[in-house]
Amino acid sequence: MKPVLTISLLCCGRQKTTKKCLDSLRPIMEQVSSELIIVDTGCDEETRELLSEYTDQIIPFTWCNDFAKARNVGLKAAKGEWFLYIDDDENFVDVKELVAFFQSGEYKKYGQACYIQRNYTDLEGQRYQDMWVSRMIRIAADTHFQDRIHEYLDPVHGPYKLIHSWVDHYGYAFANPEEKQKHDQRNTELLEKVLEEEPDNLRIRAHLAQEYYGIPKYRELIELCNGAFSLLNKSDALHNSYRQTFYMGKLLALLNLEEFDKAQEFFETAVQDKRNDIFGRAGLCGVASEIYYRKKEYETCDKCCQEFIKIYEQESGEIKKIPYSPVFIQSIFYLGNRNNVFSMYICSRLCQGDTGALKEYFWKLGWDEDNFSIYTRLIPDTVNALASMPYEEDLAPVAKKLIEDERVKDLTIESIQAAVKEKGEEALTALARLFGQGQSGHYYVWYLKVIAAADKKDREELTTAYGELFRKVVDCLELEDRIFQIAEDFQIDLDEIFAGIPFDQWKQGVDSFCQKSPMDKVRFRKTFLDRHCKSGNIRYDYLDVKVSEVEAAVTAAEYGYQSIRNRMKTFSAKCLAFYRRFYLPEAFEGEMEMLPPACRVAVMLRNALQADDQGDIGAFRQAVTKSIGLFGPMDPALKNFAKNYAEWKEQQLHKDSDAESAAQEMKVLARQVKQQIRRFVQQGDPKSASGILQQLKTLVPDDPELAELEVLCRE
Repeated sequence: MKPVLTISLLCCGRQKTTKKCLDSLRPIMEQVSSELIIVDTGCDEETRELLSEYTDQIIPFTWCNDFAKARNVGLKAAKGEWFLYIDDDENFVDVKELVAFFQSGEYKKYGQACYIQRNYTDLEGQRYQDMWVSRMIRIAADTHFQDRIHEYLDPVHGPYKLIHSWVDHYGYAFANPEEKQKHDQRNTELLEKVLEEEPDNLRIRAHLAQEYYGIPKYRELIELCNGAFSLLNKSDALHNSYRQTFYMGKLLALLNLEEFDKAQEFFETAVQDKRNDIFGRAGLCGVASEIYYRKKEYETCDKCCQEFIKIYEQESGEIKKIPYSPVFIQSIFYLGNRNNVFSMYICSRLCQGDTGALKEYFWKLGWDEDNFSIYTRLIPDTVNALASMPYEEDLAPVAKKLIEDERVKDLTIESIQAAVKEKGEEALTALARLFGQGQSGHYYVWYLKVIAAADKKDREELTTAYGELFRKVVDCLELEDRIFQIAEDFQIDLDEIFAGIPFDQWKQGVDSFCQKSPMDKVRFRKTFLDRHCKSGNIRYDYLDVKVSEVEAAVTAAEYGYQSIRNRMKTFSAKCLAFYRRFYLPEAFEGEMEMLPPACRVAVMLRNALQADDQGDIGAFRQAVTKSIGLFGPMDPALKNFAKNYAEWKEQQLHKDSDAESAAQEMKVLARQVKQQIRRFVQQGDPKSASGILQQLKTLVPDDPELAELEVLCRE
């Protein structure tokens, strides 16, 4: 019995997807009189064994870069009334309507049917675009495939039916850029070769335009479109459909090249062409809305958006009739393109001080749709506008959605931070009032709640917000000074809040803060805590140790030895006092493997300082040398300490040598003076001898001969 449907599968041996494809065909074949023909274009033995489990009609084909030839092999062997073709990287997900089309006998009224191909752009299956594909046809004597790539069945006899069954297709989802580049190059080279042989082939030219847009090659796209315009010298439905494709292609290229003046000039000409249908007009207006928005011509942007929206709503967001050239046009109502226009309208109106479009069209962006996407500038542009506009309670739900939705939360926070950096404190207060009403685990939402509560002077809300903020921020000391100033102004008990932070989190935050922050900020924050927090809490003691460590670690080369020594001594004393609370005395002896690296350095510094006090240069050097390499952040300071110590010791030795030399000279001088005194006494001039003796006493007061000389002077 002749089957109703022949299914032809082109298989190149993609094992990961082939079985899934074949299994998805079974529900069709079980419910519709069918046959399966597989055209094998290069499968390995293992894959061929798999194929044989599903059909005995497997036709080998030597691949020759010609999809139409390969498809015609399957078509030639077909016995069914209808023919459906599919690739091994596709699989049917929903076949209900397709099966009903045949079971009900409806297929007898039509010559062709289109179903939906869901083209994924990521391997996780999160992002996709749906498009109608003409993959089923009633077989006639002259039915055949044409074109080496993006092949199609021709001729078509009779009307076509749109069937909402769909296949998942991962042919445009790539694991890496190299895979995509290889795929793009294959398609582009094949299309360019065909176009070189058939320059008047509008279908190939349209598909090449699509490839150029996706690569992207915008200059080549413009040249390709310009070449097409000279071929479109008729006004029939076929030529008009392709004309719209190339209008869209050139306009998209000019937009992406940011040649806005040229794009505007081209749009104003193209949109006036009466041969455009409503879909072509909608597509052009959709692209132009971004052109005018980027040019800050907001009133014209509004008109383009309104025209697109009018057609979109009039057609219920669907293209119910497949254009001859679906490239660019078929996708104009896809969620991403639709949302671009809605976004442009929102942003344009906000730039004119009107929040009405935001309130209306924000909720039409399809937040609950699984293939959600929005114009990349919608969030930053919306945040920027709201930063300068009066507060409106109606906008709180919008802000709440942006700050809570996981897909856009991070971009929203980045946009708020950027707006505050650009516009200042007033912008922060305005945005905090709106976005601070959201609920999120992200610390920045609680930061905004602190700002909003302070603006309202609500101390109870402030206390709650501070508690959540400091629990969620690991390096809470690194928060802006404003946060700490608000706490001081409202007398928020941070001591109790800090006490609730797990010590490991506090330690990690203190380490990060002290490592990344300038010394003046570290000292300022430490002073604040000393002023407002009670002593005795292990968290503050650790901060005290860490600050002393940073003070010691940032010893500049110009600091004197005694200054550096004092810093090292303070760090060593505080660090040892802290860790002695948690470790037994034995831990501070020997190799000290159990101690934290900073504490091991502190022990070595203690030993070095004790050696210095005892004048043991060798022991000092040994202790400092052993400390280097134990704790990287301290190494530069320890080396500087050792260098300063050596210089200081050398200076001390020079001083000692100079003092000894001076003492020797003084002894020689004293001996000479004493001889002079004796001469005056012998000459009978005791008065002169006594005067010289008094001067000698001031120079060498401890000289034992002075007493004898004094007796001689009295005699």
